[in-house]
Amino acid sequence: MDNNVAQTNSTPEYPRDIYEPVLSTSIELDEFMRKEFTISYFNLDGDHEVNTCYGDVKMTIDALMDYTNMLDTVCAQWKLEGYHKALYEYHSDVLRKFAGKLQTAIGYDYAATLEKCRKKQKRKEKVDDIGADGISLTARRRRAPDEKAANKDSSHRKG
Repeated sequence: MDNNVAQTNSTPEYPRDIYEPVLSTSIELDEFMRKEFTISYFNLDGDHEVNTCYGDVKMTIDALMDYTNMLDTVCAQWKLEGYHKALYEYHSDVLRKFAGKLQTAIGYDYAATLEKCRKKQKRKEKVDDIGADGISLTARRRRAPDEKAANKDSSHRKG
């Protein structure tokens, strides 16, 4: 792998003083998201239980699906072939199936949530990016005080 690819794939350094307070801030979740339930499973060494909540499982599904999408993208971007491509595709399939089982179990739809998020982002972009309209509005605002002053002067002259 050449240096350019290695540099673009490295984790960027973020200033701790900006991001740490945001990451360490607690988030108030509604009662449904915090309600604990138990996941039971059997392994070779016996029965096991994990206490978790809907929010944790939802976050796990989101992470698994994001990771599978990343694996699929990486295969194409890095032009993987042979063993590495097959391994990434296999992991992607296994994790996607597992995430699907979790989605079914809690009644969550990752694809629908992702689509809703994309629609919300498009709405925000339209509102935030006013482009030429913003320039026109700024020009009108700057002219408005001058026009009001001119109108006052002309009304005083008439009287």
